Amino acid sequence: MAEAGADRIVAYHSSHYRDRGLPSVAGLLPWASANEQTLDILPGVVAGAGRTPVIATVCANDGLLPARRMIDRVAASGAVGVLNAPTVGLLEGTVRSVLESEGLGMRSEIALIAAAHQASLEAWAYVFDPQWVRAAAEAGATGVIVHLGITGYPSTVNLESCLQAADQGIPVLLHGGNLRSGADLQNTVRRMPPALRGRITGGMGASVFELSDDPSRTISEWRIASTLPSQR
Repeated sequence: MAEAGADRIVAYHSSHYRDRGLPSVAGLLPWASANEQTLDILPGVVAGAGRTPVIATVCANDGLLPARRMIDRVAASGAVGVLNAPTVGLLEGTVRSVLESEGLGMRSEIALIAAAHQASLEAWAYVFDPQWVRAAAEAGATGVIVHLGITGYPSTVNLESCLQAADQGIPVLLHGGNLRSGADLQNTVRRMPPALRGRITGGMGASVFELSDDPSRTISEWRIASTLPSQR
């Protein structure tokens, strides 16, 4: 991925499951400490990335290895920043409501973003609605990533409303849902009202790159799609 020209490489805790032929959604199940899993793979990812900056996923609600301790570990590893994953934003219904009421929801993830920013790390935030977008920006997020659902399974996230809530100066990436290729990203950008297209900075992929036979071509397609002349 580094040689193919990725701008950032994410050390994602769910890589443990990918290596075993399991889907990344398994990372939402209580099989282990997500933060410990990230730390297991982080040294190898940093070493392989060379000069390409690495971002580490941090579960803001991991009671076995709290986020504030993780920030110190991430900084010491050579990674440049964090990403709030696994995120409760993928959960809905009663389970999500209870997590929020018990203080294990969005507020914890926003606190992670604020703590990473205060520690001078990049703080990338998965966001799911306008409130989340605004809260992440106020907490000092380096950029927001509108999560459109598990790849191949679109969610009900309203991209247009999220873009409207984003400050003009903050990078906005798209992830998941129907975005399986650069063409998908390009089509999504073009469907947005002209006033909002320019707020989409690019895309972040996971399985779309892992399953690609040619990462260099895939990254090139995504880069072209995220810099369409019609956006500016």
